[in-house]
Amino acid sequence: MHGSFGALTTLIKKQEAAKNRKASLKYELQKRRESLLHSKPEQELEFPEISKTEMKILKEEIRKKYKAARIKNIAVNFFLIIFVLLIFYLIGSIRK
Repeated sequence: MHGSFGALTTLIKKQEAAKNRKASLKYELQKRRESLLHSKPEQELEFPEISKTEMKILKEEIRKKYKAARIKNIAVNFFLIIFVLLIFYLIGSIRK
C-alpha cells in the first residue's frame, strides 16, 4: 500500500511541475509579445514605389515563370509515370 501512495504523490508532483512550467512559459511569451507590440521596431523596411505599368509587367513575368514551371512539372511527372509503367510492363513480360 505504501508503494502505490508514493507513486501517486510522484505523479501529482510531476503534473504540478509541468503545470508550473507551462504557466511560466506562457507568462514569458506573453511578456515578449507585449514588449514587441508596444516598442517600435528597430528596423523599418522601405520598399520602392512601383508604378502600375511596372506592376503589370512584373506580374506578367511572374505568371510566365509560374506557367513554365508548371508545364515543366507536368511533363516530368508524365514521363515518370510512363517510365514506371514501362518498367512494370517489362517485368511482367519477363516473368511470362
